[in-house]
Amino acid sequence: MSTTRSEPTGTSSRDFSKDEVYDAVKNLRRRYVLYHLNERGRPVQLGELAEQVAAWENNIAIEDVSPEQRKSVYSALYQTHLPKLEEIGIVSYDRHSKEVSFTDSAQDFELYLANDSGTTLPWHRFYLLLSGLGGTLVAATWIGVLTVSSLAVTTVLLGLFATTALAHVYDRYCWQRRFRGTTPDFALEFGDRRWFR
Repeated sequence: MSTTRSEPTGTSSRDFSKDEVYDAVKNLRRRYVLYHLNERGRPVQLGELAEQVAAWENNIAIEDVSPEQRKSVYSALYQTHLPKLEEIGIVSYDRHSKEVSFTDSAQDFELYLANDSGTTLPWHRFYLLLSGLGGTLVAATWIGVLTVSSLAVTTVLLGLFATTALAHVYDRYCWQRRFRGTTPDFALEFGDRRWFR
């Protein structure tokens, strides 16, 4: 989910420590902020951010967020969470325009919807298994253990891979549909490292 962001000028790029990264995401509201910025790929207004966070917290649509819910989140973001993220150096908050954006240093800071292992299959294992099976069939045909044509072996292997790939696509679609419009469950990627919450 790589995005193009509009970074504020005058922010110098630096590396974050693992502790700083965890400090940024240990609070759920801060994870919501970072996820929303990541999804938008541009600076967002604090009011828009507060509404979206309130919607996720209450598991409701943005249109159903009450003024009280919005105000509560707005105050917490303004007074606590945005200053904390600014202090770490991940976001910048322009108090004049009320815009929140990633800093230059946070270009590699990504939050993703985490794969729910309880509802999805370990597809990488299926592909490894198919590769092993395919290698075995090819080797058996080549040394003469199997007396079938190479066309038949190729057809079987292609059919198995195509069926597995279609099942994988369908499973991913079902998983994405499950999370559409609901509170996100996060995985964090920073630089070349990926940590799950």
